[in-house]
Amino acid sequence: MKPLTVWLLSDGAPGHLSQSRGIIDSLATRRPVEVSTVELKIRSTLWKRLGRLALPHIRDAAGWFRRIYGAAPPPGQPALIVSSGANTLLANALLARLHRVANVYSGTLKGYDPAAFDRVFTVVPLDVACNHVLPLPPVPGELARPLPLPPEGEKRIAVLVGGDGAGYVFKEADWRAFGAGLAALARREGGRLLLTTSRRTGATAEAWLRDSLPAELIADAVWWSQAPRKVMRDFLGAAQAIVVTEDSLSMVAESLYSGRPVVSVSPALAQPNANDGAALQAYAQRGLLLRQPIAGLADVALPARRAAVPDVQGEIADVVLALLEPKAP
Repeated sequence: MKPLTVWLLSDGAPGHLSQSRGIIDSLATRRPVEVSTVELKIRSTLWKRLGRLALPHIRDAAGWFRRIYGAAPPPGQPALIVSSGANTLLANALLARLHRVANVYSGTLKGYDPAAFDRVFTVVPLDVACNHVLPLPPVPGELARPLPLPPEGEKRIAVLVGGDGAGYVFKEADWRAFGAGLAALARREGGRLLLTTSRRTGATAEAWLRDSLPAELIADAVWWSQAPRKVMRDFLGAAQAIVVTEDSLSMVAESLYSGRPVVSVSPALAQPNANDGAALQAYAQRGLLLRQPIAGLADVALPARRAAVPDVQGEIADVVLALLEPKAP
């Protein structure tokens, strides 16, 4: 079967690229694909704002693309256009209009005309006709399948630590309470911790957390500010359960895809935006996630995972193929 030519529009943000790759990898489970990545950089924010308002009426798609992105549209003819991230929305719509092909987007529409997109994937409803609500966000193929069960032995709990951002603010008291809660949880469960911080955590927060955790309860730890290592996938695979700070929806999603019981924790000051809060609540309602304030972590019991990991890849593939393949009469 001839490969489908797919244009992946990228704004350079790893999280957005991950979602776009997730859509394309899902399609690739059913059809061969040939992917061309189109790097985008907004050259004129004024023209971008005007383009968003004028989008329903634009006829000169190539001209608008040049004004906003400072370059001519890429050569060639795609069969499908895929993107994620606000700075790709207008390019996605313009190139689909220029080439008269199907286009899909992952994320909220930021005020853009929904009629310019054939399908928009989200994890919370947008109340527009083109919206398809997924149980979990798209992720690259290698992350989309549950991990094998770890070998028998001492129990391990993976701990994924973020930091300030997305409406979450961690104070010294939060970090020290987090350490004490993790210690109580490890002792109660008869296990040890596989802990990794991240770029957002910071050396000061790491010191407060480390001071609150007895060394004998840590099987392995990555303190990012001192010696960064990319271990998240290895830690998830070796663990029987996961604790993750909910400031990072991408860390939460990867944890949920692993198939392990997952507890997300939040500091005293936690004000996620409406979309992120609704996504986390939806995961909890589906039985995929237990949400817990840090202050209560010492008393929480690790959940038994009730819900199976959804087949998000299959769902995405069905939706995209329905756009690309003519229906039988």
